[in-house]
Amino acid sequence: MSTPRTLTLPDGVHPATLETDRGSFATLQAQPDIGTPLGTVLLVPGWTGSKEDFTPLVDHLARYGWRTVAVDQRGQFETPGPDDPAAYTLAEFGADVVAMSKALGGYSQLVGHSFGGLVAREAVLTDPSVFSTITLLCSGPGAFSDEAKLQGLQMLAMGLDNLPIEQVYDLKLEHDVKEARYVRPTDEVAAFLRKRFTGNTPAGLAAITRRLMDSDDRTEKLTKAGVRTQVVYGETDDGWPLAVQDEMAERLGVRAQVVPDAGHSPAIDQPAATARLLVDFFHKH
Repeated sequence: MSTPRTLTLPDGVHPATLETDRGSFATLQAQPDIGTPLGTVLLVPGWTGSKEDFTPLVDHLARYGWRTVAVDQRGQFETPGPDDPAAYTLAEFGADVVAMSKALGGYSQLVGHSFGGLVAREAVLTDPSVFSTITLLCSGPGAFSDEAKLQGLQMLAMGLDNLPIEQVYDLKLEHDVKEARYVRPTDEVAAFLRKRFTGNTPAGLAAITRRLMDSDDRTEKLTKAGVRTQVVYGETDDGWPLAVQDEMAERLGVRAQVVPDAGHSPAIDQPAATARLLVDFFHKH
């Protein structure tokens, strides 16, 4: 889960609804102040995340001249979703992102963070023609393999199946505050984190949790999709092991790029450095 530093939107970043042929999606968007945009960057958040995970990055990318759109996926925070767990397969998520790119004019620079990277990959495999590039940001080739992570995910999914989502959040928070890496947010941000988590469709969040436990490695298929690929992670990313991300990058024919002084959320920890890596990649390709 990414934790925003502030909930204040930078000048020029604004909420908007993106209408697609697969429904409406809540977004945060920004346009460059001067001139015609160089293109569109589409940002897809991860597990328990939302468009707010990218707020500072949206601002930086717009300043570089790119129209930038961060989204809530189906069932995630401010985008409604059905109660049917079957609606939350990677195929369904990927088709949504294809529809988003088409609604934005196509040829998007696609960035998927964490679980959003699995969705971004699925979108490219579904229809590579509507994407110019794909960046896998702190993401991996498939499901987690770490037993401790898998056990925690299984417990959370079972909780979402059987308990009110508010109770699940409180239990998760009780666990998280005991972790050595836990940093207590401000009261305002803490209230937002609870509102965001409990705003998820429970069936959707449970299904996303299970996708982190059962997703196949489709790296080889991505290599054949014909879309230029970038792999980026924070220096101290604690999601997928760094060696796993390095190996995935090697299989994709690229070298993983590292954001210094950043963890699993470079868009929040080091938005300027993350934006620089992204735009250099966009311009190169």
